Amino acid sequence: MKKLGWMLSGLGALSILGSVLYPLQMISKDTFFIMLLGGAGVMFIGSMIRSFAVLKK
Repeated sequence: MKKLGWMLSGLGALSILGSVLYPLQMISKDTFFIMLLGGAGVMFIGSMIRSFAVLKK
C-alpha cells in the first residue's frame, strides 16, 4: 500500500514538473492548469494512501 502511495506521489510530481513546459510555449494554458491541479490532487491522494498504510500498521 505504501508503494502505491509513493507511485501516485511520483506521478503527481512528474505532472507538476511537466507543467513547466507552459513558459516555453509547448503546452496551452488549459493543459497547464490541468497538469498543475491534477498533479497536486494525485500527490495529495498518494500521501493520504501512505498515511492510511502507516496507521493501519
